[in-house]
Amino acid sequence: MIDELDRKIIRSLVNDGRMSFRDLGKRIHLSPNATAERVRRLQAAGVIRSFNALVNWPQLGYVLEAYIDVRLRPGNSAQNFEEVVTKIPGVVNVAVVTGDSDFRLRVACKDQSDFLRVIDALRARAGIQGTNSTVICREINVTDRLA
Repeated sequence: MIDELDRKIIRSLVNDGRMSFRDLGKRIHLSPNATAERVRRLQAAGVIRSFNALVNWPQLGYVLEAYIDVRLRPGNSAQNFEEVVTKIPGVVNVAVVTGDSDFRLRVACKDQSDFLRVIDALRARAGIQGTNSTVICREINVTDRLA
């Protein structure tokens, strides 16, 4: 059962996953040991799956970020597509979606020619019928409001 303290922990860790149990405990008014136990319980329950770094791709030289919606060719399996697409450099996230597309990819590219390289690799190796791309201009993270 997730209570309000658990929700406060989740919101805090979404904003700063490296926060110490001591600092987190101060924020939610619990001892560091009680806070650590709650975090471990949330991990064991699968509520907190992992702690990850959010990469600022432009700082690494990948200044073009985009979503690519992909429709598979009839007869091409999702499993086959997933095996191929996860090996294409520049693809940073793959989501199975509903609607007109089968998948939505998030890519980080150095420039337009690097972006075209990703599109060409999809066309040549991934068994796709078509794509629709959207360049990401700015992103606002609001996930801390979910818990």
